[in-house]
Amino acid sequence: MSTSNNQIDNGDKKPMTLSSKILIGLFTGIATGLFFGEYCKHLAILGDAFIGLLQMTVLPYIVFSLIVNIGRLSLDDGRKLIIQGIKFLSILLAIGLTVVMFLPLAFPEWKSANFFSTSFVAPPPTIDFLELYIPSNPFFSLSSSKVPAVVLFSILVGIGVMQINGKDKDMLLHSLDAFNKALNQVNKLVVKLTPAGVFAIAASTAGTMTLDELGKMQAYLLTYLVAVIIVCFWVLPMFISACTPFKYKDIFKYTKATLITIFATGKIIVVLPQLIEDIKELFEAYNLDSEENKAGTDILMPLAYPFPNLGTLCIFIFVPFASWFIGSGISIGDYPMFLGATLLSSFVAPVTGIPFMLDLLKIPKDMFQLFVVSTVFTDRVRVVLGAMHLIALTILTLSSTYGFFKVKKRKILFGLATTVGLFVVTLIPLRIFLGYSLKDAYQNDKVIANMTLIHQLVPFTVIDKSTPNPDSLLENESVLDRVKRRGKIRVGFYEDEIPFSYFNAEGELVGFGIDMAHELGSALEVELEFVPITVGNMPEELGNDHFDIVMSDIFMSTQYSAELSFSNPYLDVTMALVVNDQSDYFKEFESTAALDSFTIGYFERKDVAQKFLKYFPNGKGVRLDSVAQYFNNDSSTVPHLDGLLTSAERGAALTLLHPEYQIANPLPYKITLPLAYPIGNNDEAMTSFVSNWIEVNKRDGTIQRFYDYWILGDDQFRKKEHWSVLKDVLHWVD
Repeated sequence: MSTSNNQIDNGDKKPMTLSSKILIGLFTGIATGLFFGEYCKHLAILGDAFIGLLQMTVLPYIVFSLIVNIGRLSLDDGRKLIIQGIKFLSILLAIGLTVVMFLPLAFPEWKSANFFSTSFVAPPPTIDFLELYIPSNPFFSLSSSKVPAVVLFSILVGIGVMQINGKDKDMLLHSLDAFNKALNQVNKLVVKLTPAGVFAIAASTAGTMTLDELGKMQAYLLTYLVAVIIVCFWVLPMFISACTPFKYKDIFKYTKATLITIFATGKIIVVLPQLIEDIKELFEAYNLDSEENKAGTDILMPLAYPFPNLGTLCIFIFVPFASWFIGSGISIGDYPMFLGATLLSSFVAPVTGIPFMLDLLKIPKDMFQLFVVSTVFTDRVRVVLGAMHLIALTILTLSSTYGFFKVKKRKILFGLATTVGLFVVTLIPLRIFLGYSLKDAYQNDKVIANMTLIHQLVPFTVIDKSTPNPDSLLENESVLDRVKRRGKIRVGFYEDEIPFSYFNAEGELVGFGIDMAHELGSALEVELEFVPITVGNMPEELGNDHFDIVMSDIFMSTQYSAELSFSNPYLDVTMALVVNDQSDYFKEFESTAALDSFTIGYFERKDVAQKFLKYFPNGKGVRLDSVAQYFNNDSSTVPHLDGLLTSAERGAALTLLHPEYQIANPLPYKITLPLAYPIGNNDEAMTSFVSNWIEVNKRDGTIQRFYDYWILGDDQFRKKEHWSVLKDVLHWVD
């Protein structure tokens, strides 16, 4: 009897729902990633394979679904559906712009700067709207996942089918509908793999993401997360329940499994067919599953997908965050332009729209690197809000079109009051928390001040004062021969040429040029003698045999080439100014050229300053003995300076130590100057050897490695340890 009851109980037991399985896969994956750490990185291959399988049927499904359902519509029904869709899309986007406008209130006071980025000198990204929206070659649009163009092609074909009458239309629609059902069945088979796919994605992400990446982005991440939670889980469901028959809880009851999958994969489009089925099930539960509603769902969801959604729109909070992060902030006068440009930019992917917005508002492009890092987290959250946007737009549009839309005024007023209250009680404490947690968060000045040499390959000494070589050249002896004879090479350096040659916080001589000097000493199998250059006397000291070679950042120019013997260039740098954060007029040529007068400081190189000033007749230059004179702003030694002329690469490093300053490039063209090493005694043998040595180091990646480390601040070649229970708690592996 007992056995029989157990069998009955087992028979009545409900199978685990897909959403439960997905949640188990998600949390198990996170736990696995945290336990095993970077050992889980290879699971990303399985995650990518799962996403690829989900993507396999999506675009064909969109094409045939739109063609079939538009083809069945009458012109009147189609016009009404589109008009209502535009109306509710406008309402939802207005909500998003309001959120983006007020979210920056959460950001406290802050000063910051970042390492140089190649994006600073890269041309702004171009958006080919014709290619994105016009399907001149539908097959190319399909293969390149140009969703807007694919949707437009499908709409036009659907309208064409709408004009056909008789058996031909019925046969075509029947065949396409059958094929679409087959695609849907394939998608459902792949969806069954979701728990395993989500596990692989979560494990690889949790195992390879660092706490440092999250730490420096916490203001943006927390603010965006607050916005997504309130809008996704309160504003939109409340809007739906206040204007339609659907209850708040039922909206999530039928969509939660798909929303979890979207969060795990970071993509809406891969489960768009499943999202459509969820809406149909919701309508069926309320006995609203008419053919009109089913067809409308099939049309609206893929039709709305290429248009801006709240997830993409709200991600542009990164732009005011970036402006705040560098210590400036968007002025009130810039907000109309910012909001208008944000709305237009949200038509394209954030990786395209964000650089455009940064360029539009004159925010250093290197901030885009932080955005790329943040997408590991925000892409997951953004698409969940985007999916809820599509759900709300579809339900509200169909409700209004087919007569079950009814505004419940009391519920709307309650929802508005609650929404305002939620933002107030979250943003104010968030601002206080961020102000406290970020007060000592800026660390880039300490990072560059504590950087050490990548390689310390040979013994070296640092001489206190510049003096001639104590071992004079023998008759007919080259500098290269003397270096080999002495077993030492004298390297001239500037003491304050960060990041090329400078003393770090420990008093160690470090920098790009110093690392290169160690490579050169290793190649020659000699020791190093570092000799400081007397400011203003480099050519004279080089000619008087103080150094065998100079290895600080020396611009190669026509004038210098006539006086000195140079190696081949080892690096190209871009001319720029270091200016105060508030000096916005130096960010573009027109505003700089319009100034009645301005004064820039330069270090050593008058010829380089003249090259810059020829573009600005109203400007003048002042020679400095050190860059510290500019930052100290001492009027007793130099006049008021509006900017410091240097390379963008060096200027970015200087702003790390002085975050209240920024890089500006007001020149009408990108002017690059080669860096090369001056050779002592104009020695041809030494010049030839160093030039060949530079070419070898370019090709074997040494120079690129030093550039990434000293200029870009990228420490990837040094193994980044990811925290894991296996390594850091149990100590089972090293």
